Amino acid sequence: MSIRSSHLFRIFSRPFRSMVLAVVFLGIGAVAVQAQQCFYVNSETGSDESGNGSVSAPWATIEKARDTIRELRKTQAYPENGFVVELTGTFSYPEKNLTFTAEDSGESAQAPMVYRASKAGALLVGGSPLRQDGFRKVSEPSVLARLKEDVRDKVWEFDLSTVGISGIEPLPQKFQTWPSVELFSNEKAMQIARFPNQGWLEIPKVVDRGVAPVDRTKDEWEFGVRPAVFEFSEEEPKRWDVSKGIWLMGFWCHDWFAETIKLGAIDTEKKQFTTEVNSRYGVGNHSAWHTAKRRYFALNLLEELDVPGEWYIDVEKNVLYFYPKDGDLSDVVLSVQKKTMFEVWDAKHFILDGIQAKCSLGPALALRNCEDSIIKNVRVFNTTNDGVHIGGGKRSGLAYSEVFNAGRACVSLMGGDRKTLEKCENFVTNCHLHHSGRLQRTSGGYCLYFGGCGCYIAHNLLHDSPYICICYGGNEHLFEFNEVHSAMMESGDGGGMYTGRDWGSLGNVIQFNYFHHFGQAGVDWQKAQGLSPDYEPLKESIMVMGVYLDDCDSGDTVRNNLFYRAGWAAFVGGGRYNKILNNLFIECTASVHFDDRGLRRAKPGEGFKNGWDLLAKIEEMNYDQSPWKERYPFLLNVMQDDPKLPLHNTVRGNISVGSSQWIQMHNTVRETSLHRIDFTENYVFNAPASQQELFPLNPDGSVRAAFRDEQIPLGELEKDRFRTLQQEIRKLVPKYQILPVEKMGLED
Repeated sequence: MSIRSSHLFRIFSRPFRSMVLAVVFLGIGAVAVQAQQCFYVNSETGSDESGNGSVSAPWATIEKARDTIRELRKTQAYPENGFVVELTGTFSYPEKNLTFTAEDSGESAQAPMVYRASKAGALLVGGSPLRQDGFRKVSEPSVLARLKEDVRDKVWEFDLSTVGISGIEPLPQKFQTWPSVELFSNEKAMQIARFPNQGWLEIPKVVDRGVAPVDRTKDEWEFGVRPAVFEFSEEEPKRWDVSKGIWLMGFWCHDWFAETIKLGAIDTEKKQFTTEVNSRYGVGNHSAWHTAKRRYFALNLLEELDVPGEWYIDVEKNVLYFYPKDGDLSDVVLSVQKKTMFEVWDAKHFILDGIQAKCSLGPALALRNCEDSIIKNVRVFNTTNDGVHIGGGKRSGLAYSEVFNAGRACVSLMGGDRKTLEKCENFVTNCHLHHSGRLQRTSGGYCLYFGGCGCYIAHNLLHDSPYICICYGGNEHLFEFNEVHSAMMESGDGGGMYTGRDWGSLGNVIQFNYFHHFGQAGVDWQKAQGLSPDYEPLKESIMVMGVYLDDCDSGDTVRNNLFYRAGWAAFVGGGRYNKILNNLFIECTASVHFDDRGLRRAKPGEGFKNGWDLLAKIEEMNYDQSPWKERYPFLLNVMQDDPKLPLHNTVRGNISVGSSQWIQMHNTVRETSLHRIDFTENYVFNAPASQQELFPLNPDGSVRAAFRDEQIPLGELEKDRFRTLQQEIRKLVPKYQILPVEKMGLED
């Protein structure tokens, strides 16, 4: 956690600051040697029967150390400087998980309960290793007949019952979160057999979307209510056996919603697919303006197991089929652990330090309802679901860690009480969170989610998400000094950072962050650096945002941030009481966006079931009672204050350089609301002349946005060049305060 940000010490409480000092400055668990009781666990050399937990006679399991300490505490005083359990080796949890409770708490920050990796390292594995000698070349004629001829001698099979794995359920009819096992080899996730092997298929024509007519005055969306029918143009489906189970993963209607659905039938004559069940919003574009092709790929096909790294499980036979890369079968793991692998409930002063964790279906690590506890210096990767959960409790979090290659989200952070506005002071700091959404490409597949009240997120590097990188909700969060890049890499209508549809999600501050290279710009930037991003962005760049305050979301402050090639950068989607202050926008699609969508779509007080009854949401928070009425008094008269218009927003002190648009306005906002938005002392450089016409003076005669004739040279900008650029801007705008870009992201 940053000690260089004075905001931390103003916003958070004295107990939290004390915990931060103990945890961060003193190294979280680097407690004094004297009066400290240490035990040792070694999975390779230890024994639970003959060991005593000493260096020379370690135990073999973590459970033995946990249970022994529990018994010791019944008969002896707690050590002055706490307990330390040092872990060495690999610990497998394919079935049972490791759970700690309140009885495993430490007593204070000076006397914690510490589980830490030794210098040799400790690894938790939530999968079952598949021994190399258990693989056999495929020989069964019926299986060989389904494989392509050129790979029949390259595919191996493994009888999963030989390692105690059975009862793998078929995939459900439809899903977003991957619900089954997953295969890993040599520390990489393998690909369930699919077609095509890379990229997407496009639907040439939808025959039947499978949706029912909808009255949009009563309901917002149309939903899939019957199987859909659509054409295909490829020849491969003529070989597929639908009876064995084939699934299609796609962006079926919206570019912000991906779902996997089961294929019901293939008409080879008409070259048509009929789904067994429809996607949530039906198949095919829902409106005339939405012209991007619907895209998908097929998966779980033995017939398409044709490139190294692909696998398939015949759930009836309980047999895995695998085409290994370079013929290497030496390190193959099937993830099967559905529970959280290492889970701590209701504990205080608990520290998990330095371990690695991989290959679990459920989350790898979690602190649940803990206080003054921390996970730090961990490396969590190759999880089929989420990486790390911090939920409930107070002053607990994740620090100095790397979480990556998550099938769903890398990290989720929750806590606090929105009704009472009691802050949790939970945190994620100095973490590298990247490559999320590997299997769940849209909602849920974030690098970070945080919610509740009073979370702190600082000095993190977050990147590579197919959809939204950071999603949040709730109140009084502080997000500062982070670097965020390569979001929205293959989807549309989302942002690097997103929140939405809540009048009461108030008091959040987003400051001193570096947002850059989202959408197609992110793919191009990575390729220019010699990287090969495994994304196929939309052919049409549809609604890629920087900070996305969606669907009338209100009360956020976005200040002192740098946005570089970050799409529609500061996006206010119909909300109120938002502040866009002192930001630097460079080469964005639009620096600032406003619309008045609430006029058409918000239904406050009307019981609108799809989330747009914004009044109902704040009523759940008792907005007209303490503490809300004192903290947010402007809500008290919201229904008498043109509630569907984006009022009481402020755009002040921003600099825009080279953006395609300084401000973008949709719907009728120019007529209904522009004159009621506080635009003051904004400066625009390198702007199209047409943009100047949008900005007459404010009613008091002041300038809404000063369009300057000076041209500021840009070119390709990297992080270390922004101070020089800002110095040039300051010569032209003396009031401009230079942003400390060098402090945004991971600290040394």
